[in-house]
Amino acid sequence: MLFVLGEYRISGRRASEIAASVERGVGSGDLPPGHVLPPMRELAARLEVNPNTVAAAYRTLRERGVIETAGRRGSRVRDAPASTSRGSLRIEAPPGVRDLGEGNPDP
Repeated sequence: MLFVLGEYRISGRRASEIAASVERGVGSGDLPPGHVLPPMRELAARLEVNPNTVAAAYRTLRERGVIETAGRRGSRVRDAPASTSRGSLRIEAPPGVRDLGEGNPDP
């Protein structure tokens, strides 16, 4: 099913598909920063899916920093993409394991 939002069509039957559809729209510029997304229940009705499916998609998008939610005021595309520093993603190697993350292991 499809939900037309201006010129952009949100599609999908599963939360991952709906989230990917919104991300494509954001990436292409069809859903610009500040753009208000449809309410979860309305989008669920149009896509003929359970509202929990859309809620899961919006949760995924929020966790990825694509959208921000404000309760009953709705969800909108973030003004600037959230960034995560590489340092915060680094995991220390367990004892006895060689760290190849730098590409130059100690001899």
